[in-house]
Amino acid sequence: MPILLVGMNHRGGSLRSRERLAALGAEACLKALLAGGWREAVVLSTCNRFEVYAVAQAGSAGMEGLCPLLDAFAGESVCGETYRLQGADCARHLFGVASGLDSLVVGESEILGQVKGAYEAALALGSTGRLTNTLFQRALFVGKKVRSSTRIGMGQTSTASVAVELARRIFGNLRGSQALLLGAGDMARKTARHLLESKVGKILVANRTWENARALASELGEKGVDCLRWEDFPARLGEVDMVISSTGSPTCVLTREMVARALSLRRGRSLFLIDIAMPRDVEEEVGSLEGAYLYALSDLDAVVAENLSCRLREVEAAGEIVREEAQAFFSRGPLSAVDLQARPIRP
Repeated sequence: MPILLVGMNHRGGSLRSRERLAALGAEACLKALLAGGWREAVVLSTCNRFEVYAVAQAGSAGMEGLCPLLDAFAGESVCGETYRLQGADCARHLFGVASGLDSLVVGESEILGQVKGAYEAALALGSTGRLTNTLFQRALFVGKKVRSSTRIGMGQTSTASVAVELARRIFGNLRGSQALLLGAGDMARKTARHLLESKVGKILVANRTWENARALASELGEKGVDCLRWEDFPARLGEVDMVISSTGSPTCVLTREMVARALSLRRGRSLFLIDIAMPRDVEEEVGSLEGAYLYALSDLDAVVAENLSCRLREVEAAGEIVREEAQAFFSRGPLSAVDLQARPIRP
């Protein structure tokens, strides 16, 4: 009963397909897998990846059965764009993911929590079993070990921190600048803290749920941090210097029309927009407006590459830990009594 992986990330799979799967959601995909007869499955969905881990049942079609089911879930053909792994290769990949080695921002801190969240969501839905429990518990252990044994997380290693670093490069100095954050989740929280560390002049937070925007502004507890009702943010676009968007909306929340209207009020002042959401929050056509400068996740590459060059030795050390742990995992046998009795690792 090998474990199978079908996935796409920032290096493989079109942005459109990743957005499509992200919009449909991990929970809906898990339910589709269960309805299709797959007893063990975990779905990992982040801003840069969508991966399905599933255990082939005796007599099943294996990968040949999993791919059509994923296509049916997406409502279009997506499997042709995926990478597909099984057995030991699948485990090594997951250990690398949990360690931050397969992320757009290598060494990022969020991914370990996202792997943990994906596993716990599957556990709550009843879609895990012996092999998936063992594999994901070990992956969490490996991810934690890499972070405690290496300095892979030094420097700017989160998407939020890299987005703010990009903003600093655009403006030179963020002192006195005004920022609008769309979204009030974990990504927005981290972005706000990095902006405050950079001495940004003012932060406005807008979220579709007013209470969440107000809670984030209150949590930050800083002068110059205020919240907006969602319906009011388009009218305030003319006031800010940058917009950093990270909502969980399945469709764009910032349109060309909104930005065009704001630019007409700015008297020639440019507006910078950094979209770190998946699916995207900002219509692609916004980038064609004169005076609007739109940056998406793919535009963070230059900052990421520079940060990575400072951590290459740590990346090598982390990779060696992943290889050793994967070899040890399979030399014991992933279904051994020791593994099956292991308690969940809490990073």
